[in-house]
Amino acid sequence: MKKLFILVVVSIVAVSCKKNKSDDNNQGQFPYYFTATINGASVKYEANDLNSQYACGTSAPFDAIGDDYDIYEGTFIVDENDFTKNNIYVHLLKYFDHDPLGAERLAMFQVGSYPYGFGSTDPSTIDGASIVYADATGKEWFSELGTQTGSTFSISEIVDNPDNTSIKIFKATFSCKLYDGSGGSIQVNNAVIRGKIFN
Repeated sequence: MKKLFILVVVSIVAVSCKKNKSDDNNQGQFPYYFTATINGASVKYEANDLNSQYACGTSAPFDAIGDDYDIYEGTFIVDENDFTKNNIYVHLLKYFDHDPLGAERLAMFQVGSYPYGFGSTDPSTIDGASIVYADATGKEWFSELGTQTGSTFSISEIVDNPDNTSIKIFKATFSCKLYDGSGGSIQVNNAVIRGKIFN
């Protein structure tokens, strides 16, 4: 899964859209952002498609074996100065027994609460939220690599994107544990992300 997300970073960032300054209706505000307390430290990434250090885009990796599909749909916010550090990917994961149509993928997103997901690329996949975070050192942390007992994830907003750089914008709040796969973990509290979904 780590290799999959690295490939997604390269491919998605290469096609991310930029607006002209004259198209900006946000008057200097940041329509896309991630804020959280991670292991007691405040983290904030803000993106506006114009001149911000961070960029926001859609993310849609998947795993497939025959007719079994683990579909991930979501958003990312990355530091454009160094794509290997200070980035966050927030997805919803859903298992399909076929290659899903766009409408099926869009229907994955509804206002409300979600469990945390775990991909298996077969009917035992657990549908739900999936988080990948790279810290300031470039170390990657994953929600799917450990237990999420007591963790929360909730979508509070899904709206059309007025600038057409994505089909929708969503906002979610979450708290969870992220794992490095080598016994390490970090705690994410009071996280809020607002980002682009669906191209």
